[in-house]
Amino acid sequence: MHFRFLFAWILLFSGGNASFASDLAFKDSILRESAPGEQSWRIINKGAGGNNSMDLLARLDGDVLTENPDMVFILAGMHDMINLHKFLDYGTFRKSYQKIISKLKEAGIETVLMNLTPVDTNAISGRYELSFFDSPPLMRIQRANEIIADLAKVNGLPMIDLYQEFISRNSPNPGKSSLIRNVANSGKADGVHPTSEGNRIIAEQIFNFLVAKGKITEKKSMVFFGDSITFGQGVEGSGTSQGQTFPAYLKKMIQWDELAPYFSIPYEYEEVEGNFSDPFVFDDGQVVNDLADWKERRKEILQKWHELMGKWPEMNTQPTFEILDTREREGFVQKKIRFEWVPGQWTEGYLLLPHGAENRPAVVTVYYEPETAIGEGKPNRDFALQLAKRGFVTLSLGTKATTENQTYSIYYPHIDSARVQPLSMLAYAAGNAWHLLASLPEVDKKKIGITGHSYGGKWAMFASCLFEKYAAAAWSDPGIVFDETRPDINYWEPWYLGYHPKPWRDRGIPTEENPAKGLYPELVKKEMNLHELHVLMAPRPFLVSGGSEDSQDRWVPLNYSLRANNLYGAKNRVGMSNRPDHSPSPDSNEIIYSFFEYYLAP
Repeated sequence: MHFRFLFAWILLFSGGNASFASDLAFKDSILRESAPGEQSWRIINKGAGGNNSMDLLARLDGDVLTENPDMVFILAGMHDMINLHKFLDYGTFRKSYQKIISKLKEAGIETVLMNLTPVDTNAISGRYELSFFDSPPLMRIQRANEIIADLAKVNGLPMIDLYQEFISRNSPNPGKSSLIRNVANSGKADGVHPTSEGNRIIAEQIFNFLVAKGKITEKKSMVFFGDSITFGQGVEGSGTSQGQTFPAYLKKMIQWDELAPYFSIPYEYEEVEGNFSDPFVFDDGQVVNDLADWKERRKEILQKWHELMGKWPEMNTQPTFEILDTREREGFVQKKIRFEWVPGQWTEGYLLLPHGAENRPAVVTVYYEPETAIGEGKPNRDFALQLAKRGFVTLSLGTKATTENQTYSIYYPHIDSARVQPLSMLAYAAGNAWHLLASLPEVDKKKIGITGHSYGGKWAMFASCLFEKYAAAAWSDPGIVFDETRPDINYWEPWYLGYHPKPWRDRGIPTEENPAKGLYPELVKKEMNLHELHVLMAPRPFLVSGGSEDSQDRWVPLNYSLRANNLYGAKNRVGMSNRPDHSPSPDSNEIIYSFFEYYLAP
C-alpha cells in the first residue's frame, strides 16, 4: 500500500487531526466509564478508532465480556469496507462477525446488531483515489449491510436499521444539514463519521428500540461495541458516554425518560397560584410583561430580601484551604480540608475527588455536619459519597460546632450580635464554597450544583436562590414555603430567619405565649414567602425532593417558578418528586443523582 494513502486514511478516520491520529492506537477501548451506583443504567462506550471486525473479535473478551453486560449493541464493518488499511473480503468479514455473535451468545448476553450508516462518496473522493476500491464505497457499505441483515436473521437477533434512517433524512448530502461530516458542516472532507446530530439520531433509534421492546423500564448494563463510529470520531466526548457520542445522547434520553414524570405538573395544580403574593408585580405596582422587565424585577426581589435579612460581607472569590488529612477510597480521594467560609470563621469539610478528575461537574452537599454526606452518618444521606462514585467532585460541609452546642447555624459577626439572618449567612458561606470548588482544575465551574436534606435542604435552597452561580440545585424536603402547621418547617427559629439576641424563645410552632421573634414575623406581616426566592433560580434547573414537609400540593407555589422560566423560554427546569416520609429513601435519592447527572454531567 502507498504510504500517502495510508496516512490519508488515518487522517480521514481521525477527523484530519494528525496529532490525534498518532495517538489513536492508545486512546480507544481502554477508556472506561465511572461506575454508577446500584440500580442504575450503565452505558459503556467500547468503540475504537481504526478497528475492523477482526480487531473487535480480538478485544471482545477484555473490553466486553469482563464488563458482564446485560446487552451488547454491535456497530461494526465500516473499516472492513472503507479503510484501505483494514480491508476485509466479505467472507472474512462475515466469519469474524459471526464469531463475535457466537461468543456473546455463549456468555448469555443479549445482542443487538446495527447496520452501517451511509457514506458520502463525494466527500471521501476529496481525500483519496476511488480507483483503489473494487466497487464504490457506498456499494461496499450496502453489501456489508446485507451480510449484517442475514446474520441477524440466521442468529435470531434484532437489527436496528441506521442506514435507512439516514437515507430518509436526506443524508449524506453536500450541505450543512448532512448527518455525515463534510466540509460544509465540519470543515473536513470526512464523508464517514456522523455529526453530533447524526449521533443523536442513532441514539434516538436505539432508544425507540428499547421502548418498543419494553426494556426501557429495566435497569440495564449496556456495552456499545464498535469502531470509530461508536467511538465518536470528530465529536466531543469521543470514546466515552459523555458529550456528543451516540452512547452519550442515549444516556441523556434514558435519564430524561426517568426524570420526565417529576418535571410534569399534575393537571389539578396547573396555573393554580394559591394565596401567594405575585412576584411578577413591581413594588410600585407595574406588571412584568417580558424578560427585560423580569430581569429588573428579579433585581428588586433580591435587593429587598437582602435588605431585610442583612447584607452579606464581601464574597471571598479566591479562597484557599489547607489539607488536614488524605484518604484513598474506592474510585476517589477524600481530603479533609479547612478553609475560611465566613470572615473570621473557619470550617472543616471533605473534598472528594474522583481519580483522574479534570474539568468535572461538582456538587456541594450541606447538612448538620460534614461526615454524614460522606457515608459516616444516618443512612440515605450520603449524597457526597454517592455523587463522587458517579464521577462528581463533591464538597461536604456542615455546621458541626454549632450543631453540637445546639445553636445550629452561622452567626455573623457573633452569635450575640448577628447582622445577617443565619439562614442567609449559610447561603453566603455556600457561595464561598462555590468559589473554592471553582478554583480547582478538577472542576468545571459552570457545572457546580448544591444539595442537602431537611436543614441542609433549607440551606441548599437559600444558597442556590441567592447565589446565582450555582448551576443546579436539589432540595430534599426543606419545607419550600412557610407553614406554621408543620413543626419541621421552622423558619421562625433563631438559627434560620427568626434571629434575636439571647435568651431565645422556646423551640416550637409560634403561639401567643411563645411568639416568633426577629425577621420571620415581619416577613409574614408583609405577606412575603419563599416562592419569591424560588423564582430567582430561573432559568437554572432545580428539583424539590419532597417528603412529609413538601407534598404534591407544593406545586402551587412552584407555578411561579414555571412562569419565570417561561419568560426565558426555558422548559423542564422545575421538578418535584414525592415520598411519604421526611427521611430520604434510596428511590428518592436516585432521582436526585439522576437530576444532577442529566443537568450537570456532559
